[in-house]
Amino acid sequence: MDLPLHILIGSIIGLVILSAFFSGSETSLTSASKPRMHNLAKSGKKNAKIFETLFKDKELLICTILFANNLVNVLASALATKILIELTNTDGIFYATIIMTLMILIFGELIPKTLALSKSDTYALKISPFIRFLVILLYPLTVTLNFIVYVLLKIVGVNYSNFKKEEISEKREEELRGAIDLHGEDSSRDEKNMLKSILDLDEITVGSIMIPRKDIFSLPANINFNNLIEKLDESPHSRIPIWEKNPENIIGVFHVRRLISQKNPDPKKFNIKLLCQKPWFIPESTKLDNQLMEFKKRKEHFSIVVDEYGEFLGIVTLEDIIEEIVGDIDDEQDMLKISKKVKGIKSLSPSNFLVKGNVSIRDLNKELNINLPINNNVSTIAGLVLYESRTIPKTKQIFSFFDLKFEILNKTNNQITLLKISKKKD
Repeated sequence: MDLPLHILIGSIIGLVILSAFFSGSETSLTSASKPRMHNLAKSGKKNAKIFETLFKDKELLICTILFANNLVNVLASALATKILIELTNTDGIFYATIIMTLMILIFGELIPKTLALSKSDTYALKISPFIRFLVILLYPLTVTLNFIVYVLLKIVGVNYSNFKKEEISEKREEELRGAIDLHGEDSSRDEKNMLKSILDLDEITVGSIMIPRKDIFSLPANINFNNLIEKLDESPHSRIPIWEKNPENIIGVFHVRRLISQKNPDPKKFNIKLLCQKPWFIPESTKLDNQLMEFKKRKEHFSIVVDEYGEFLGIVTLEDIIEEIVGDIDDEQDMLKISKKVKGIKSLSPSNFLVKGNVSIRDLNKELNINLPINNNVSTIAGLVLYESRTIPKTKQIFSFFDLKFEILNKTNNQITLLKISKKKD
């Protein structure tokens, strides 16, 4: 059945307008801010809830829009070819190709996509109900197309379902890190480092941030009352490990507030064990995010770190984990503390530093703005040099790795106590 020319031309224009709509819809939906839509949905915005529903199956959404867009483009091209063949005979195909390519490219792609990018959130909210209806309407066709794609990919050795799961798990954190870097050109470096540190908590073990055993202030279980008062007067700590027979045998944790709550204790009958709470032992491989949640759940601030054989390695506190996020938290008593807060890093020049061997790799990375690797095998800079060199280095020996130069300045027995670290010049 032949249709009048004006109806065919009107149909082509209508199909190009539909093509523009679908192209703009794809751009606005994929470019819209997912966090903002989530907040709008939580506040009760109906269209935002529809938007979130659409993205629960992103592949189905994209397939629907692409199917509809290509369908109208093909129909418009077919009608244009019919008209021009009738008008120009054999040259109609050539003219139809040129004209429809330009029309679809300019009016069906470039203009609508540019407009959609300018106000993607607004457009996404407005079109979500219609796109939702279209997804439901074309559901049988799009599901069939997705199945065909799945089968073809499987034939060539690509497991599409596993790919989707891996993509979600691996890219979400990368997107967050990228968003943090891009967030505000004038945002402070400290704020960005704090946000990144939160993301790092699931990769850092308590063993890498703990206060090592040799730096811990502890007391024997047989200490008398007068000696205890003298020791407490010299210490800023509110929780103190208590040991019996040897400093590695921790039997309890003494809380200074418990002593304060005692009314006129008898020094002769005093027994510090009665004021101790049971120690909480955790493995050195515990991740910081899990430990932070355990601190919150148990309402405790202090735990004893042990290795796989149960040997006492050090302690970790709630403050230690918080400092991993916000940086060092100093108070008026910090100058009295014998702990890991003594950095042991001295700048000799912009590219040369004196570093004590017991400085943690994480502290060194933050202080020198470098990126030395952190793993479960080593936690200090001395340990890293031993691990990478696979030898017991000699004094004045120099190593180069990770774009840095490490010179051994001093060692006690086989322990590296002082190094000079130099950044390589560009």
